[in-house]
Amino acid sequence: MKTIYSLLLAAVFLPLVLTAQIRELSFYEVRPRTKPIVIDGKIDKDEWKGVPVHDSYYEYWKGNPGPGALKTELRLAYDQTGLYMAVANYDDHIPKLKRTITESDNPNLWTDDCGEFYFDPAADGIGYTKFIINANGAKYDMRRQDAAVYLHDWSGTFWKAAVSIGKDAWYAEAFFPWDDLNGIGKPGSLWQFCHARFSWTKGFRGMVNSPGGNYNNTNSFGFIYFSDGKTVLDPMKVGRILAGKASAPWCVPCGQLLVSYNGTRIKTDDLADLLKQEKEKCRYLFMELEALQPSGGMAGTIGKIRKGLTGAEKKNGMTAYKIYCAAAEQLFLLKWNLLLKRNFN
Repeated sequence: MKTIYSLLLAAVFLPLVLTAQIRELSFYEVRPRTKPIVIDGKIDKDEWKGVPVHDSYYEYWKGNPGPGALKTELRLAYDQTGLYMAVANYDDHIPKLKRTITESDNPNLWTDDCGEFYFDPAADGIGYTKFIINANGAKYDMRRQDAAVYLHDWSGTFWKAAVSIGKDAWYAEAFFPWDDLNGIGKPGSLWQFCHARFSWTKGFRGMVNSPGGNYNNTNSFGFIYFSDGKTVLDPMKVGRILAGKASAPWCVPCGQLLVSYNGTRIKTDDLADLLKQEKEKCRYLFMELEALQPSGGMAGTIGKIRKGLTGAEKKNGMTAYKIYCAAAEQLFLLKWNLLLKRNFN
């Protein structure tokens, strides 16, 4: 009777365990500069020297996305006149870049190799300004006022973009004046931002800078913070900045640390320690499942999970941690599924 009671409790609380994962946020510090950047589509080492690089990208339009298929690097900087942007789009099939559209204001620009950029100065998930740049340098823009009103005929006045194509990547540079962004970035400003990249060189491959972010899911946009360029943004300060805007619970990677907020407390954890805990959890779950002697399809599923962990540690800290968390969750579910079947069938 005690065994049955324990299993029933597991069945009740299992869904809570599996849905307890907290949302991962994207955070980028935009630093000021004193000299303008020439927008020529070439990411000049001197002009962009010292500008932080955002290179954590995820599968596009996925509920629990894995790492993006293609390496992508984003840089942002600002001055009194507007926002500068540089993107390096690495691709393993550069000669097959799809760039059929050459005219601007074509709503089908997203069907080419391109980047979509969404800016929400209010950081409230209601409205945004959207810009698209394809591998030809053709441009498209529009504005959303709210979930019901889309201004597809809106056009920015002075924003500009240029691209260049290299051996293993295509590059885009852009400048957005504050008027076209519908807001002014000042030290201390926190905006929501989303960058989605579409590649068509080998079927469709989509990458996004913020997990779950897309044109219809503004709540999963990432955040950009305009700093003064002098104050050091330590992980706890990043946590305090986001705690005032992002709904809890959430986490955000900061180097080798993971900052998290549960609605009452901000804390930091070493990603290496968290990864070690999840690895140990997986090891015990594999042992428990082996003792239960699964067969057939379940044994095959366990084998696939084990195979999926191969090489995970070679990924960056957050990616490896997420892979092991997902594996532990699947193994936990399989374990209780097997126990329930054996005790109630």
